[in-house]
Amino acid sequence: MISGTPGVGKTSVALELASRLGVTYVNLSDLVIGEGLYIERDVVRDTYVVDEDRLVNRIVGLLKEGDLIVDSHYGEIVPDYLVRFIFVLRLNPVSLYRKLVERGWGESKILENVEAEMLGVCTYNALSEHPVGKVCEVDVSGKETSDVVNEIVEVLNGLRECHVGVDWLSQELPEELLIKLLRRQEF
Repeated sequence: MISGTPGVGKTSVALELASRLGVTYVNLSDLVIGEGLYIERDVVRDTYVVDEDRLVNRIVGLLKEGDLIVDSHYGEIVPDYLVRFIFVLRLNPVSLYRKLVERGWGESKILENVEAEMLGVCTYNALSEHPVGKVCEVDVSGKETSDVVNEIVEVLNGLRECHVGVDWLSQELPEELLIKLLRRQEF
């Protein structure tokens, strides 16, 4: 599994990793939408509500055909017994903010994702379903895709330790970004 908030580089990393390992790449969002594996569309949050049972059954079916690299910001949805590792890509929140602005995302959606990155929501969610030894964080800030893939391959081959420990909250962040995040909160 390759997980992380939108904009951290999951797809690029997952595609290169799948190519390097010679396994099938699956984008969970594309699978959900393409095969109608959702219950409804959440218009307010601009997302789909996944039918977890149908999605898991589909993943099990795909795994019968061979190993997968699964790309998703909700990687915790795949049951632990099907997962060897879940790599949560982490990107400095300022870099993430700039990247999502460049993509033309709306301010509310940008701030929701920057906040999730700052708080480590994807890591938290992964750890709620998978043991510490399977959840690995990779700080992708300032790194090329190939460097991130190399780190992941080293973990897969036992040459690098799988660890969790990225902490954006202990770093100084621009005051403007913090003010925007605070203003979006409803007290």
